[in-house]
Amino acid sequence: MERRLTWIKLFMGLLIMMLGFSCQEEQPSPPNIVFIFSDELQLEDLGCYGGSIPTPNIDRLAAEGLRFTKAYTVASMCTPSRYALLTGRYPGRCAHPAFLEDTPAEAPYNVGWNSFLDENTYTIPRMLSGQGYLTGMAGKWHLGPHYDSVEAEVAALKNLDTPGADAALRRFQRWCQEAVRKGGGFDVANSVMYSNFDSFPAEQLHYHHFPWITAGAISFLEKAAVSEKPFFLMVTPTSLHGPHHAAGLNRDYQYTPEGRRPEVRAYNLDTKALRQVIDTMASPMAHRTAGLAFLDHQVGQILEWLEQKGLEEETLIVFVPDHNTEPAKATCYEKGIHIPMIVRWPGQVPAGATTDAQVQLTDWMSTLAEIVGAPPASPDSKSFLTVLKEPETEGRTYTFAESGYTRSVSDGRYKYIAFRYPDSLLQQMKNGTLEYAPNVFGQYWQGQSIIAARFYPHYFDANQLYDLENAPYEQYNLANDPAYADALVRMKTTLQRHLSDFQRPFPMAYDAFRDGEAFDRLKKATLRLDPNSIPWYKRDWGEIEWPPPTQH
Repeated sequence: MERRLTWIKLFMGLLIMMLGFSCQEEQPSPPNIVFIFSDELQLEDLGCYGGSIPTPNIDRLAAEGLRFTKAYTVASMCTPSRYALLTGRYPGRCAHPAFLEDTPAEAPYNVGWNSFLDENTYTIPRMLSGQGYLTGMAGKWHLGPHYDSVEAEVAALKNLDTPGADAALRRFQRWCQEAVRKGGGFDVANSVMYSNFDSFPAEQLHYHHFPWITAGAISFLEKAAVSEKPFFLMVTPTSLHGPHHAAGLNRDYQYTPEGRRPEVRAYNLDTKALRQVIDTMASPMAHRTAGLAFLDHQVGQILEWLEQKGLEEETLIVFVPDHNTEPAKATCYEKGIHIPMIVRWPGQVPAGATTDAQVQLTDWMSTLAEIVGAPPASPDSKSFLTVLKEPETEGRTYTFAESGYTRSVSDGRYKYIAFRYPDSLLQQMKNGTLEYAPNVFGQYWQGQSIIAARFYPHYFDANQLYDLENAPYEQYNLANDPAYADALVRMKTTLQRHLSDFQRPFPMAYDAFRDGEAFDRLKKATLRLDPNSIPWYKRDWGEIEWPPPTQH
């Protein structure tokens, strides 16, 4: 009998092993992943969202994939939005010394261009590397402080043809690439722009260089194609951020931020034809038309490479920007945080579909973890894999955002924004040390804040409640309307619960000084700042009309 039981156990063990092997064989291969993470884009910039400027390659992604109507960033600025995407965490959880030093321990944290990455930060590339992926990045970084000694050497360059110029640029580029590999956890970094082109140390290169970024992306893809690993590429174009896109059309693209590279010119679009189109346009329209042409061309080149290699069916492609634009950049208002997002994944995501599910950038960490079989990494991240496959599925109940000393929560119908100054600023306003009301970053002069305060009448209000269904442009604060008392309590309670486990406190109570005449006088002093004093305002935007003319 005992012998018979032994044989039965052995048989069952073999059967389980065979079933296990069978299940493993049936598991689909992990997809290649390409993230095209653009810079500062409106929904209405893209043809597939109703835009008038041609974007045929991006529109093709939408026709062959899933288009989101309620995707959100969690911070409408370059650095914190990139931090949120790569970590699956809210920027307010950043542990980088530069972020922690920005705000005293007892004060609310101040979310700005300060949430950096380092080698201790768990990121999507590190997660995917643990699952056998080869990871690469090309384009704008903006996730670390500037402190390299070679930067001064590059800034001293006056002629890119002088002896030593190439060597200096290449040394600086190697430093930038190493910062990306260490901070982000990427295996490969090519064509890295450390922040924005108009802040590059060498003034002669203060123009967008899409051919160079594309060359870096394709170089990584070529390397990935001969490896036996699935790959993750994050390419970060610089459209439609400044500098003016049309200003780069007459440049010789062999000069790059890593020295002379004549071969990258092969990735340029037909600049002569584009010049003929935009020569008839005023500055803001020329800037956006040229920028979208460069961006769409770059998307097309990546799609073409995937097709030529026969990898389009095996690749998940995401197109999404870091944030929306003026007049709400660097705020928690919808115009700043509501973003376009498109996902193409043949055989997994229905083609030509649209979803109204609420999702936010932090959610990509958990979504990709579920796709590749990695363990969940961040409580701030909610997988929306079900939405990708079944677009009618509901997404998040609430989305959250943060900017400076403001925090927000939205359920899709109502948006609540809390603006709380630290005690130090309140005391300075009360005792007359400050003769102005600081913006959401605690400052007097800051370009995006000057614009936002002009177009959002309740910018300085401590408590703001908006009905997004009936008044989507956030011009009418309902926080003091008794008819919305229940909605206000619910949204405030939700935000307070959301913030309860953050390291830095955020007081929901506020000082009555904010309701008085003295604070009103300080607000008026700040509101005297003129957006026209901002160098790039008229160049990139002309005259902003907000709310849009048809909605007045």
